[in-house]
Amino acid sequence: MAKALEMNQSLQTLCVSWNDIGCDGAVAIAKALETNQSLQELKLSLNNIGREGAAAIAKALETNTTLRVLELRDNPNESEVQEAIAEAIERNRVLQPP
Repeated sequence: MAKALEMNQSLQTLCVSWNDIGCDGAVAIAKALETNQSLQELKLSLNNIGREGAAAIAKALETNTTLRVLELRDNPNESEVQEAIAEAIERNRVLQPP
């Protein structure tokens, strides 16, 4: 799915909540976010995304300019990861607060 998301030019909303994608899935999606230019809403709640996955998403948010809404509720993120995501969102200035 992440590979397809990298090349996608039309999908605007993707909800993969409750799919237990874990850290590896989050890292793959983060890589796709670095190049994807159409996705506007991404829902990743309840996916067991840990520190490494959330950090990868935070890094991708620094360059992604199309994503407007990101849901990461109920993932086991430690406070420093949540802070990294918040800082990336602040620097991005495109994402809307939840």
